[in-house]
Amino acid sequence: MTGAGPDHLGGPPRRARVACMISMVLLGLLVGSWAPRIPGVKQELGVSDGELGVALLGAPLGAVATMWLTGMLLDRFGSRAVVRVMLVLTCSVGVLVAFAGDVAELFAVLALWGAAGSALDVGLNAQIATVERRYGRPIMTTAHAAWAAGALAGAGVGSAGAGLDVPLAAQFGVVGAFCLVAMFPATGAMLPPEPAARGVAPQRGRATAEPAAPRRPGRVGLPEARRRVRRFRPRRGRMPRALVALCAMAFATMLCEGVAADWSALYLEDVTGAAAGVSGVGYAVFNGCMLLTRIVGDRATLRFGPDRLVRALAGAAACLFALALATGATAAGTLTGVVGFAALGAGTACVFPVGVSAAVRVGTRTGASVAAFATLGYVGWLSGPALIGGLSELVGLRGAMIVVIGLLAVIVLLAPALAAGDDQRAAPVPAELPVVEPLGAELHGAKPPGVKPSGVEPSGVGSAVDAPRAGEG
Repeated sequence: MTGAGPDHLGGPPRRARVACMISMVLLGLLVGSWAPRIPGVKQELGVSDGELGVALLGAPLGAVATMWLTGMLLDRFGSRAVVRVMLVLTCSVGVLVAFAGDVAELFAVLALWGAAGSALDVGLNAQIATVERRYGRPIMTTAHAAWAAGALAGAGVGSAGAGLDVPLAAQFGVVGAFCLVAMFPATGAMLPPEPAARGVAPQRGRATAEPAAPRRPGRVGLPEARRRVRRFRPRRGRMPRALVALCAMAFATMLCEGVAADWSALYLEDVTGAAAGVSGVGYAVFNGCMLLTRIVGDRATLRFGPDRLVRALAGAAACLFALALATGATAAGTLTGVVGFAALGAGTACVFPVGVSAAVRVGTRTGASVAAFATLGYVGWLSGPALIGGLSELVGLRGAMIVVIGLLAVIVLLAPALAAGDDQRAAPVPAELPVVEPLGAELHGAKPPGVKPSGVEPSGVGSAVDAPRAGEG
């Protein structure tokens, strides 16, 4: 009997993986279709840039303010139920943006939309983490690549709608209805909460629960040493130190993303002297390199480990971005600046996805852990523009950008936290799975009972995955 990794599990984990990928693409499509319509909303409301900026703060502030509630809902009802409810709210509330008549109304609607959308996002991440454990190999980075691809498609839809003067209400109505019709049936394939998520007390020691799915005949279990999972049992009410480090990494990487989104064009234009048509290339290559890195991120994580991968990418990004700042005022400043932002996109691409998986492993509760991690990420995204803007008033934009190098250094230093509780590299994946001799074979010269066949089965096979791990959920 042959196999090529954990795909032999089939059934629920495989279908849930497909459902998560589809959902992430559609969520990115829905969110990405909004950005190109912002200038039209500003013109229709007749507000200034400052007033529009205040209104746009509603989405991230609504997300941060309600993230604790999202964590409670995840731990109480599970990610699948949260995804279903928040999907309906996100697709419905988006239409209300088109009917906002002033800054206050736009702020309120965006706050509600941001709260529902962030809850949907966190719920999907929690579901992907659950599927990842059952599936037996990393899938989180690919899922975030799917979101990025959907966001790019959404930006195209929004741009086309703006160019064709399609009413915003019609665009949100059509896109929201499409996402709801396509995504809601997919939630039926998502996995229900694991026993620990339903309040079942985790067992101590090795996972000894009965398998969630029947094992195929002919498989053998992993060696005892391969099934050991490092666990973290912090004192009640105290956040694990590894989770604190992961939250700091979320803050750092999302702050870097916020800097690239808001300041890359201005840096290339004001510091390096790039033309107006070229200054936007920095953010384009940032997103492109982030997407490409996430596409291959899961395979690289499986091969090298999340800590080594992130440390290498963030370290290289820090060096190249430092080179860009050092040569910013020279003739090559524009080229090195573009390279620096490209490296920044690749260097931060995998931090958030693998950080979510690590937060689930080291946290005591899945919902609370993912919510805490995502909250610090949103805070970092909010802090970036203000931090760089304030520092640029004191030391100039080029000097303020040194903060990015410091943030990348923080990611490099804290990268070992990504490997906390990680057993995905414990067992290699052989080309062929071992086969147990059929009943009675020992009577015909086969190995006597009690002698195990040589070889090990791939990571994710047998009781190490089929049985819920103690302390997880």
